[in-house]
This record gives sequence, structure tokens and C-alpha cells, in this order.
Amino acid sequence: MKKQNQPVSFALRSIQHRHVALVAIVFFCIATAFAWWFCCSYAAAQTHVMRYYLWGSDNRFVTGGSAAMVDIAQGDTGLVARLLDGVMVAEDTAHYWPYAVMIENLPSVRPQKGLSQASVVYETLAEGGATRFMAVFDPSGIVPEIMPVRSARPYYIEWVSEYGALYAHAGGSPKALTVIKENADINNLEALSRDAVYFWRDQTIGAPHNLVTSSEKMNFALRDKGLDTKEAVFRPWQFKDDAPLEARGETGKTVGFNFSYGLSYKVGFTYDRDANIYRRYNADQPHLDKNTGEQITAKNVVVQLVSEPELAGEKGRLDIYVGGEGKAWIFHDGIAIEGMWKKTSRTDRTLFYDTEGREVEFNRGSVWIHVIPKTQEVTYQ
Repeated sequence: MKKQNQPVSFALRSIQHRHVALVAIVFFCIATAFAWWFCCSYAAAQTHVMRYYLWGSDNRFVTGGSAAMVDIAQGDTGLVARLLDGVMVAEDTAHYWPYAVMIENLPSVRPQKGLSQASVVYETLAEGGATRFMAVFDPSGIVPEIMPVRSARPYYIEWVSEYGALYAHAGGSPKALTVIKENADINNLEALSRDAVYFWRDQTIGAPHNLVTSSEKMNFALRDKGLDTKEAVFRPWQFKDDAPLEARGETGKTVGFNFSYGLSYKVGFTYDRDANIYRRYNADQPHLDKNTGEQITAKNVVVQLVSEPELAGEKGRLDIYVGGEGKAWIFHDGIAIEGMWKKTSRTDRTLFYDTEGREVEFNRGSVWIHVIPKTQEVTYQ
């Protein structure tokens, strides 16, 4: 009887083993499918994050803050003009809320860090014949260090208000701090008080010229201020594609002007026809960005002429009226456009027109705006 029962027992065990194997296979398939779904979802999420943080300010894709870049063809399907500088980007990245940083320009602090990656840069006098920058950034670019961060002035607030940008600075003149306090629409980021967490000091450099921030810190600030999920709504300038090579001006053409006296704040740009860019010089020396070691360039150069600055309070601080209208020069594609600028209120955009009253179309890319006294000479040769 035992011999007769053995085949039956063996058959039952075989069936049980097949059931276990079948269950294991089904479980493996389910686990594999779940893992595949999770990886795809994670990859999609990472793609969104990378798209947010890695689009550069010059129509190229920046990887890890290095020089490795992939060119993006203008006019590709699905790309739209970015609000800040007209660069063609994916539609969901075109309206990120910008941030602006005050940056010092004493000869002793050059070369600065971060200027070359700003979409828009304003330069004008602070005091003592020295100039200061306000650099406006799209938050998708990776900028490892931005420095040296310095204090606010009231006329820079006139420009930052055009964008509603997060305004990063280290203190300010009494009038500037009063304007910030009295206007709730200014998105203030004060490095010397409650917002110090978004800045740090470079201990190898003496204060106050050693205050640093970065795109990472600024993106944290945008998040904490509730601006990272909002779309920027400022009035953009008009932008166009670069002129074809045969329609561009001669290479080597130069733009020159001086903000004050002597050599320290003499500025020049030299046109590169093939690249269709302007290479910047300060005090007759190539103006470098210490982050990259390369010369700063601009797609568009603007010289905006205003009335003579007036003394405002102690320490030689100035008051510069940047409203109303006045003469301007706009340079792109190797040509000079004589025109005018207009600004009707603190929050209204400064617009630029040619002599026929048509709004100037900038080339897609960086715009450097230099606001100088109208008594200063502008050369183009």
C-alpha cells in the first residue's frame, strides 16, 4: 500500500510546488511592474526639477555649473520666449519669478562672481564716483557664488520694482530703507537682519566686501517667501532673433563711456561679429567673472542718459532721478540705435524707443543697462 500511495503523494507535492512557483512568478511580475512605474515617475519628477534649476540665462543648458552646455535651437516646437530676456525655453520655465542682487564694483573687489550669468544688469553711480551693479537673475540658472553683495540705493529700487523681483541686499541708505519699509510690494531680502540665512561670509576676504549668496540660496528664499510657485507678471521688453551674419556690423566696433573721472569707472565693449556679442572692459581691462575666469559678454548694451545726480545726505550718497524720459543709445548686432527711454512710475517698466517712436527689439539674451549723467560722452567707433 505504501508503494501505491507514493506516486499520489509525489503528485500532490509537485502540484503544491507548482502553485508556490506560480505565486512567486506573479509576485515577481507585480513587483517588477511597480518598480518600473516608480522609476518612471521619479525620472519624470527629476526631469521637472532639472528643468527648473538647470536652464541657463543665455539660451543654453548648464550642467552642474560647469562650462558644458548644450545649445537650444531658437524656434523649436514647444519653446517660448522667456519673460526676462527673450531666450527661447520650455513653456513651463518661461515665467519664473526673478531675483535681483546688489553687487559692488570697487576696483579692489574685481573680478566679481556671478555677473556673467545674470539676464539683466544695471550699473550706475553709488557715491564717490564709484558704481554699483544690480544683477537680475532667472532662478533656473546655476550660479555657485554671487558676490560681493552690498547695500541698496533708492533708484535701484525703481528698477527692481519693474519686475517685482526678490531684492537681495545688505542694508542700504536711509532713503532706500525708508522706501522699502513704506512699500509692501517690494519683495525685500535683507542680508543684515532676518534674512541672513540666505547669505554667508567668505572668511578669506575682509568685511564688508565678503558677503556671498548663490542661486541655491536665492531659490530657497523664493520658496520661503512663497514666490517659487508664482508666475512673474511684469511687462516684458520686445525681443527678436539675432540678425543674420551679412546684416551685422563690423567686428571690432567699440562702445565707450565713463561714469565719473579717471580710469576706474571707464567702461568699454568690443563687438564680436561672429558670436554677435559685446565683450566688456572695465578700466581698459577685460572684465572677468571669477566663477568662470572668462570675460563678461552682453547680447545688448544700453546707455541711458539721465540728469546729473544730486547729493543726498551724509557720506556722499546720491539721488538719481530715473523717471520721466531721456536720451538713450542701444547697441546690438554690431549697430548703434539712437533713441530715448521712458518710465512713468516706480513699478512701470523702463521702455526704449528709436527716433521714429518704435519700441526697440532687443536680441534674445543678456541686457546690460548703464545709467550715466547726460553730461558724459558716449563714443562708438
